[in-house]
Amino acid sequence: MATSRNDAQDGDSRDSEALEHLADELGHDAGPFTPAVASAPRDLPGRRRGAALSGEDRPTSGPSAVLLDIGTSRRDGFTHVLWVSHLAEPLLGAEAFEQLGEAIGTTAGVHGVEWEGADHLHVDAPDRDHTELLRDARAAVADLLD
Repeated sequence: MATSRNDAQDGDSRDSEALEHLADELGHDAGPFTPAVASAPRDLPGRRRGAALSGEDRPTSGPSAVLLDIGTSRRDGFTHVLWVSHLAEPLLGAEAFEQLGEAIGTTAGVHGVEWEGADHLHVDAPDRDHTELLRDARAAVADLLD
């Protein structure tokens, strides 16, 4: 049995009405959305917004070439996230790269680490300042390089 164009349009209209009704009902008792993320300072101390996107020269070797930056983690149970270079494994070597998370996990004040892909290492260190944690994490990388 073939459907006419009018029948198809009527079905679309009913679908639209049903979606509108559903949206109205869902929004009826809804409150404003508040993300479940701890409030963080707008800018990190000693940092310049957009610096990672600038044309400035970046280190090509050493700990600063492995750990590029640090930010605030949005993953539950973690406070910081380290941005790990995609060249970390060639810079460190395969064996040292495998130990990277564990080495940073033994840094003072760090309660745990978890990888997200190969370039984000989430860190649980609630009592650590971003700048200090990045410095200490880079020190752990330096130890791996020795």
